[in-house]
Amino acid sequence: MSSLKKHALSAVLLLLLCLPLTAQTSTGPEPSSLTGLLIGQAESPVAYATVALMRDDSVFVSGTLTSEYGTFAFNDLAPGNYSLKIDHLEYESRVTAPEVLLSGDRKTLPVIQLQTSTNDLSEVVVVGDRKPRIEVKADKIVFNVADSPSASGTNGLDLLKRSPGVRLDMDDNISLLGKSGVRVYVNDVPSRLAGADLANFLRSLASDNVQSIEIISNPSAKYEAEGTGGVINIRTKKNPAMGTNGSLTSSFQQGRYLRYNNGLALSHAAERISANLDVTQSDREAIDGFIDSKRQNGTTLLLDSQTKTDDRAVNVAAGVNVRLTDDHTLDVSGRSIISRNRFALGSRTDIFAPTPNDLSGILISPSLMNQPSQNHTLNGNHRWQINDKSSLTTALSVGRYTDTEAISQPNTLFRPDGTTVRSVENVAFDSNVNIGLWSAKTDYERAWKTITLTTGAKFSSVSTANCFNFFDVTGEERRPNAAKSNDFDYTERVTAAYGSATWQLNPAFSLRTGLRVEHTRSRGVLVSMADVENQDVSRSYTDLFPNVGISFDGASKHNWVLSAGRRIMRPNYQNLNPFESPVSQLTVWKGNPFLQPAYTNNYQASYAYDQRLVVTGSYSENRGYFATLFEVLEGNRNQLIPRNMELATTLGVSVSYPLKVAKFWELNTFANAGYKTYAGDLEGTIIDLTATTWDLTLQHNVKLPGGILLDLSYFIESDWIWRGSIRVKGNQELNVGLRKDFLDGRLQLRATGTDVFQTTNDYFYTGDYGGIATEGVRYFDSRRFGLGATWKFGNQQAKAAKRAKGALDDELGRIGG
Repeated sequence: MSSLKKHALSAVLLLLLCLPLTAQTSTGPEPSSLTGLLIGQAESPVAYATVALMRDDSVFVSGTLTSEYGTFAFNDLAPGNYSLKIDHLEYESRVTAPEVLLSGDRKTLPVIQLQTSTNDLSEVVVVGDRKPRIEVKADKIVFNVADSPSASGTNGLDLLKRSPGVRLDMDDNISLLGKSGVRVYVNDVPSRLAGADLANFLRSLASDNVQSIEIISNPSAKYEAEGTGGVINIRTKKNPAMGTNGSLTSSFQQGRYLRYNNGLALSHAAERISANLDVTQSDREAIDGFIDSKRQNGTTLLLDSQTKTDDRAVNVAAGVNVRLTDDHTLDVSGRSIISRNRFALGSRTDIFAPTPNDLSGILISPSLMNQPSQNHTLNGNHRWQINDKSSLTTALSVGRYTDTEAISQPNTLFRPDGTTVRSVENVAFDSNVNIGLWSAKTDYERAWKTITLTTGAKFSSVSTANCFNFFDVTGEERRPNAAKSNDFDYTERVTAAYGSATWQLNPAFSLRTGLRVEHTRSRGVLVSMADVENQDVSRSYTDLFPNVGISFDGASKHNWVLSAGRRIMRPNYQNLNPFESPVSQLTVWKGNPFLQPAYTNNYQASYAYDQRLVVTGSYSENRGYFATLFEVLEGNRNQLIPRNMELATTLGVSVSYPLKVAKFWELNTFANAGYKTYAGDLEGTIIDLTATTWDLTLQHNVKLPGGILLDLSYFIESDWIWRGSIRVKGNQELNVGLRKDFLDGRLQLRATGTDVFQTTNDYFYTGDYGGIATEGVRYFDSRRFGLGATWKFGNQQAKAAKRAKGALDDELGRIGG
């Protein structure tokens, strides 16, 4: 980094770190809630009414707008007497009778009918309410990114990097509060993809279509037990406007290479039916480089490689929601992603033996790969509101994923002079992946005065067919090599049932207990001409996943939550394929059919003061952690292989303390610190590593003169451990975004800067285990600047006309910060 760059960044960071580290959040222990429905004279739902929650008839507590279906909800409430003040331009204002709410109550009010107003509708003032950028709640953290200028023009994977408590390693593996093995959901539907397939899927999601990211570090029994690190749920935008509406979005970012997104969103909503269509086209060019030194068996391998990636994708999502009756709702949604990825690798390896100064050969092994893929999912959901205390939800999901890879890899070994050819080994290989999946589940919920019961069942099935064809290449001729080719089929069936109950022990204390039981049957079958062991590996096992939590939510400013739970992470099918896939003539990737599931016990305690300061402490034990290791083969070759580690632990603490610094300035702060251990005998490779890690995120949201919104976010992290075996030096990053609305909000322009000072471009690492000592740097194209625009069209004003500026708007504005 240049001296000027370091001094400039230091000045900015000094300014950021000198600011108050507080903000407004919404938090509490085991949530209580108050829900209801507004209808008009014709018993049609009243959409977008202002509903204010008042305590003891006069103290304003919170406010919200009713949905397009006339429903509203208030969560995380303390015990007390509450009434509602309801305002709507087309109806007379109304104040409801007081309701007594005990801690832990989940009360649904009788239907509220409003009387038609005779007010003049000729003039309407349209206002909007903004949520805090980061909300810390009892069971999750919500990162509201919809209005973030700096989030524009990126993708779902980049958004996760900026989410509080979430980090991605250099292989795009996701960890949450320091724990790996995170399960990703989209609109409450779990993704069945993992590894590189999951990363490619998230890249196809345009950030401009994302509403929020929910971070759930210790999920209840209602969630699948899969995901040792927790659950991340990505919620996409939905236009709640009545009538027909739409928007056009276009954005680009320029770094070393260009990236851009174009999108069209359409929606239509009537009284009982709504539909939406989103189409996004994206193009992403990037680089991924290695400068790496490995010492093994008296040989030193000095690698210099760089991969240029060109990803193109079309992402189409559509959905229909129908209120069949007042008690029955049907929701059908689907998504199709068609992508084409291309990789061009330039690779040179200098071979030194037996001493580091004795150059014995130079290996040139470039690769070219084409990788078209398709991902199609269809989801159906039916909800039956049996009465005001019970409901039944049934869901069905089906999906299909295909991936085709065609790789050409010439290997030329030169003598030390760099011109005399010693040997040539040109190869090519094709890989075809076909995944079919489906799942069905049902959930029943029943509430009594002091207890709420939730129970359900689920069945999921995943079948994968993998075909790997290896070719020896001479000139233009490709000769199939049956001994190095294989077919690998993997099936997995999971049957689950769960029960969860919440007891209100007294007005301040509540107890949540849950138990999930899952039975897994899996089988991996390898068909190959080669003499390979473990050609048929079957498993059948049943696991119990209990969780328990107790919360204190009194009238004071102090709130506590204590919880514990057990979770599982199953190996993905790619890591179970026992065949070798060459990275170069010197390195191969090999799967491990004996990978066992990893299990984690999570223990967590959260404290909130004045619904502002939130501190969470956690401890987790991961038995069977998936580590990825380099292992020495004969001569100067090595293999990269996943193995189960005996134990990985994480002791951590996170702090959230946001503040409204001024009327025009919000500051959100999120910090993590942890102590991690990685230990075990991994098939003869001994790992014993410890690390004290920390990271800090500061996010400023400033309203500048002229209606310009400014985002300024800074992230810094300590050294950390990669793949369970490699130490990586920490980095820091500064991002900036500007947004300005024109034409009554119909036109929005944005400017963004990512890694402005290019301080997170290089990752320096070291490792020494299993007879291999390695050090190097991996680098990316991290600094990018971009522009974006969104144009809204359709019936936007018609929806907005249903809401006028009322007496409570100032209070509602304070809620959103």
